[in-house]
Amino acid sequence: MTVISKILNQDLFGVPAEKLGLFFIIILLTFIIKSIFMYVVDKKLTVLVKRTKTELDDLLLNAIKSPLGYLILLQGFYVALLSLQLPEKIGQFDITSIVHALYILAISFIMLYFIFKNIDIIAYYLYNEARKTESTLDDQLVPLLVKSLRILVVTVGILFILQNFGYNITSLLAGLGLGGLAFALAAQNTVSNLFGSITIFSDKPFQLGDWISVGSIEGIVEEVGFRTTRVRQFDQALVTVPNSQFINTGVINYSAMKKRRINFNLGVTYGTSTGKMEEAVAGIKKIIEEDEKFDHSFYMVRFTEFGAYSLNILIYCFTKTTDWAESLAVREEFNLKILKLLDELGVEIAFPSQTIYLKEKKEGID
Repeated sequence: MTVISKILNQDLFGVPAEKLGLFFIIILLTFIIKSIFMYVVDKKLTVLVKRTKTELDDLLLNAIKSPLGYLILLQGFYVALLSLQLPEKIGQFDITSIVHALYILAISFIMLYFIFKNIDIIAYYLYNEARKTESTLDDQLVPLLVKSLRILVVTVGILFILQNFGYNITSLLAGLGLGGLAFALAAQNTVSNLFGSITIFSDKPFQLGDWISVGSIEGIVEEVGFRTTRVRQFDQALVTVPNSQFINTGVINYSAMKKRRINFNLGVTYGTSTGKMEEAVAGIKKIIEEDEKFDHSFYMVRFTEFGAYSLNILIYCFTKTTDWAESLAVREEFNLKILKLLDELGVEIAFPSQTIYLKEKKEGID
């Protein structure tokens, strides 16, 4: 007993061996408690949760498991450090304040980690809701919202940590407010682009994959961000468009067309008789009426004017398809049918020409 008492009374780095032994025992118990907790969660609670029909409890369990494990370890190490009964100060260092500050810092990081895990749950449900909608803009908006939420959590967490370390958050925020005002004045374009992105996500003038035209830029929308939108032109060049341009300039969404227009003048020669002209107009109307590829709710075929070198027939109609390639095929078939009709009627298509009349000079007349 005397030997054991001597060992326990010895100091190691200024700490009695008895207290060091208690320190390691607490650390060992902490790992045992953590292991038991993880076993219960993995083997027991997980089985119970899987029996439920909802996925919310599964996600919550996964979000709680890791942070609680770290919290158990932190509490164990903190209690173990307190059991050492370290002196309040060693030289110029305030040991009690340092240990307390490290404990608060660790607690803050664990809380941030827990909140981040719960943001993943929110993101999971947002992604599911976005998949249910027809708009692809929602799929683009969800990652931006999740990223913004994480930035907000980190910002609040940093302010909380600074406050616990004795910094005056009120004066700091006031200083940031004045600096933010100056920054906002210097970053008007960025703010304008941000409002442009809000307009895009709220009004949804287009979505990913749409064929749009804004100003002199025309192409397919590939990506929509908080500041810019990327449009792939038909020459395969990628154009980055500031979102403010969608507020200041009108956007034409060709993919939103419900039907595609055909509008042109057909010029026939001046030698065409009245009867042939009437037959040509009636024949073109019949071609449109008998073709199911055309929208029959509105169309016009009229002999409209006497041109400089032709008699002009206005043809104005719509194809049901909005696909460019399909509409071109319909238009080609329509043109061929018109050519065939004119051939059958013996009506010629006019082309730019001039007629020169020569007056014969009579003899004896100057």
